[in-house]
Amino acid sequence: MIRYSLPDFTVGLQYNLMFVQLMRSCPQFFFDDITVSSLYGCFPSCIMNGGRTFVRDPYTYEQMVATFDALEDAGLTARLTFTNMLVEPSQFSDEYFNMILDAANGRDVEVIVYLDELADYIKARYGFKTTLSTTRQLPDVASLNRMLERYDMVVLDYNHNKDKAFLSAVTDPARLEVMPNELCNPGCPHRQRHYEHNSRNQLLNQVTPFRDCKHEGPGFTTRTQTSPTLLSNSDIRDLNCTYGIENYKIVGRGVTSELTLESYLYYLVRPEHRSGLHQALAAKLGQ
Repeated sequence: MIRYSLPDFTVGLQYNLMFVQLMRSCPQFFFDDITVSSLYGCFPSCIMNGGRTFVRDPYTYEQMVATFDALEDAGLTARLTFTNMLVEPSQFSDEYFNMILDAANGRDVEVIVYLDELADYIKARYGFKTTLSTTRQLPDVASLNRMLERYDMVVLDYNHNKDKAFLSAVTDPARLEVMPNELCNPGCPHRQRHYEHNSRNQLLNQVTPFRDCKHEGPGFTTRTQTSPTLLSNSDIRDLNCTYGIENYKIVGRGVTSELTLESYLYYLVRPEHRSGLHQALAAKLGQ
């Protein structure tokens, strides 16, 4: 089985719930070897959030509980992106951050982190499963294997998506999570600074542009066959069959709803149904 994690459970909550319900009520439209197991993201203006800056009005405790209730009712895991690269252990006592954890306590919740110390803090207090974020950009397979001993799952650096020699050296590839549609250019020299930029913006509760980012933009489905990092559906089946990799995280926070929809249609929907569903879902997004 191929398990997808979708973005996200705040801005995209109702749309994603609708999409998952459609998958369950009309399975004939979708690949029969896939499922959506979780939604990932973070509540706005949480200093622990990373990867993408998200600084809208904070949620109340009641709104957090309602969000977790909706995911629980749909049988979906909530995965919290606590991936800020610049937070210090002294900030683990942040009131809003701990409110999120309290609202999540006792539920089917996992956390994605950058800092080992943060993973330890959350694991000791709440027992949530922990995933090491791709923002760590582990430099080699030995480092990745060490992190697999520490974490429940590790997100693979997208540059290794098609690197068979690298994947063959991973001790437990079944506990990798792969991002099939990462739009950053292969070997992007600006990626680390971009993550740091977004982490700093999150701490300052502001949004400023990162001007060095020059990714190739939308239309990824036409480039999966030639790109050294973008995965086609056949690539994903090969990874699943060869290495037992079941978990795939569709990138979509901070991109247009149209590009997210393109990703959903390509990875989840049978080719013969994409056009009809695209029209129906695009109309839904435009409401």
